[in-house]
Amino acid sequence: MGTLTERLLTGPAVPPPGICTVAFSGGADSTALLLCLHELKERLSLDLRAVHVHHGIRGAEADRDAAFCKAFCEKYGIPLQTVYADVPAYAAAHKLSEETAARKLRYEALEQAAPEGVIVTAHHAGDNAETVLFHLIRGSGLRGLCGIPPKNGRIYRPMLYAEKSEILDYLRERGQDWVEDSTNISGDSSRNRIRHEIMPLLTRENPAALRHIAATASLLAEDDALLNEQAALIAAECAEQGGFRITAEHPAPLRKRVYLQLLAALPVHVDPSFDLLSAIDRLVLQGGGKLTVTRGISAQVHRGILYLRAGQPPLTGEHPLIIGENRLFDGKTCIAALTDAGAISRNHHKADTKSTLDFDKINGTPYFRQRRGTDMIRLPGRDFDSTLKKCVQAEVLAPERQSLYVLYDRLGCIYCEQVGIAARVRPDADSRRILTLRITRG
Repeated sequence: MGTLTERLLTGPAVPPPGICTVAFSGGADSTALLLCLHELKERLSLDLRAVHVHHGIRGAEADRDAAFCKAFCEKYGIPLQTVYADVPAYAAAHKLSEETAARKLRYEALEQAAPEGVIVTAHHAGDNAETVLFHLIRGSGLRGLCGIPPKNGRIYRPMLYAEKSEILDYLRERGQDWVEDSTNISGDSSRNRIRHEIMPLLTRENPAALRHIAATASLLAEDDALLNEQAALIAAECAEQGGFRITAEHPAPLRKRVYLQLLAALPVHVDPSFDLLSAIDRLVLQGGGKLTVTRGISAQVHRGILYLRAGQPPLTGEHPLIIGENRLFDGKTCIAALTDAGAISRNHHKADTKSTLDFDKINGTPYFRQRRGTDMIRLPGRDFDSTLKKCVQAEVLAPERQSLYVLYDRLGCIYCEQVGIAARVRPDADSRRILTLRITRG
């Protein structure tokens, strides 16, 4: 058993039994990985497959790579899918470098072509060290210095701790050729300059540099995972009124990790810098304020509560109430339940003026719409009408006001989230059917 095979079998990302799809470019790394897994497929009980992504760049050279992959897989009886992507067009449309666009499209293609099992890629120790150095030079927190994870969801990287020399030795021992991507030797990208200029200097200084960088990255990843768990606990404990009551009592490193996790949960991708996290932290410490994170994303601290969210577009038109889930705003659902009055205690009917309505008192079909400045409501226990705007201002925090579930019938407003129900639809002793509204987040 060769060194590469030993590295694969003893590493932390051995593919589990079942469907195993290799990202196959035809280069030395992916050729060695696919061949090694082919030799081990019976031992590991793998249903081995391969996907080659043709990026639409490098012209005849890319066609040569696709032909090599096809011939290799035919020789070894490995099912192959070739996926074509237009990287230049995607890069231009999304204002990305071709390198970034190719990486994004490659992973999207792999996910679509291999919807089951695991996907394995041929990242090795050199790639890991380059990634650590790239983040270190660019400026990074702990997360960037952790390098490439051996496993990330369905993505497995079984050769992550193998060195390039071990990969080439494996191929030479088996007399297996491969193809070279000419862009890998170009000095146009920062990663290539790290690979061809900086890494040789480091290994000349210390031949074990790659192993030491990998070991350090692995230790940092353990620390990072622990701190992320602690930050998630803080976020859960501090959730309040749709936001998070983070305070100076929480350590600064954990506060910033909470912000990172909240930003990652937004529907718009945000690549947060240290300066941005620090700016959000200043809002939290001063107890108020607002800033723009990126287009359509804002951070606001109101009454000591942090809100990080994408702007909600206003509702247009009327949306009939659905018994079940009503999803009109991102991340917030209004669940409507219709029950017999006898199933809920009468005392509950009398006490709850926020979310239970007598369904038979509703005039016509109830519907949601965006609230207006002219809307009026008479709340239970009052003998006068109030503007809904004033009620919202009194009861609802400012960051929440643009995305409220407000329910109407033919006669006007009968329910407003966090404000309550209209007195005319309040259940009483004669109620037969009760409509209960509950707001959930996430």
